[in-house]
Amino acid sequence: MPAITFTTRGGLDKSTLRQANERLILSTIRQNPAVSRADIVRITGLSPSSVTFIVSRLRREGLVSEEARGSRAVVGRQPIGLRLIPDARLAVGLDITLSGARIAVGDLSDTIVARRHVPWTANYNVFFDRIHSHLHQILEPLGAGRALGVGVTLPGFIDRKTGKVIAAENLNWFGVEAGSLIRRDLAVPFYFENMAKASAVAEMWSSQRDVTPLRDFVFVSCRSGLGTGVIINGQVLQGTDSAASEFGHVSINPQGIRCPCGNVGCWERYASDLALSERYAARVRSGQGTADSVQIAALARKGDRDAMEVIQETAHFVGLGFVNLIVTLNPEAIIVGDFLSEAWDLLEETVWATVRSRVPAYCLPNVRIVRSRHGSEASLVGGAVPGDDEFLSEIRSRLQGAPSQSGRHSRDRITYPAESGDPPWIEAEKQRR
Repeated sequence: MPAITFTTRGGLDKSTLRQANERLILSTIRQNPAVSRADIVRITGLSPSSVTFIVSRLRREGLVSEEARGSRAVVGRQPIGLRLIPDARLAVGLDITLSGARIAVGDLSDTIVARRHVPWTANYNVFFDRIHSHLHQILEPLGAGRALGVGVTLPGFIDRKTGKVIAAENLNWFGVEAGSLIRRDLAVPFYFENMAKASAVAEMWSSQRDVTPLRDFVFVSCRSGLGTGVIINGQVLQGTDSAASEFGHVSINPQGIRCPCGNVGCWERYASDLALSERYAARVRSGQGTADSVQIAALARKGDRDAMEVIQETAHFVGLGFVNLIVTLNPEAIIVGDFLSEAWDLLEETVWATVRSRVPAYCLPNVRIVRSRHGSEASLVGGAVPGDDEFLSEIRSRLQGAPSQSGRHSRDRITYPAESGDPPWIEAEKQRR
């Protein structure tokens, strides 16, 4: 991981640079358990004195622990590894969809340690009241010190600062002040994000330790609709009003079905789990109620011809949307979540056939389509696991009150004045080598 670099027209003050370096070191420790100080220097490009200063602050805050690592046979002082203390801070994730609200508590090791579910209620005032009650029960025992905050994931177009749902067509919510109705008197930070974008962040942060994380990919969610979260160069594509990457409302049929968003022929109306259920209900007309996407997939696996045919038809439309994603964004991967992940064995062949028939061959060699490692829980993990920039920013802000030293900043990083000589761990590394 290279040292963080800023591109700006104006100068950056020392406080801003210091905060960025703190975030960089926190991220490095989190992604590399038992990493040594010398490793952090090598990975980040920061100076040894900067690393020493910041790690000391993290240890004082009770966020980082030390442990001996390596073989006892090594001559000289044993290298010391650093780890985040998992339960030092906890974050709460709240995921809201048409099926209800899921609440999860996550620690610093990406582990969900507690869960709750709030059934869906059409009256959103009643619904939010019940959610608030559950959050209060969870947060009160933690106190202000351990709770990093609540990450709320919502479908549709939202105001990320306030949590206002500007438009969530499938919930029939327009201009709903979800954030203020949920937060009320809870004295912890709240962070709001679109469901698909939060899912994308979860995939990026929870990549396998020995695999280079994806930095250019699209996450496609398919639960009570269809959404996309786009990561470009390791950053979420937000747009001017945080409304970017709404590919579910890109038309794939100009003479098609009218969408509640006002457009005609939206991808979501053909490729989502809801579209699959509608397609199956129209075909069978059994009068026994509508089967959901999970039930339809189960029927297809048992050999139900109608179920298999509507799944293949839906897979074709999924593929048409993927064609647009590939030729527009040139991603390393498309990651499928929710129903698409659960039924990928039934969808994959048709999706790929559609993609290969419409995308130039030279655009395909490096594109993968893979299942989400979190399945139907990606958006919940995106809110509950404190691994994104909001988590790092919150820890950083709590360190603002800690004693600081004046620093000297260079073009892209800040260094702290070193005490006389090298820190002991640097001397130990020199001896070991």
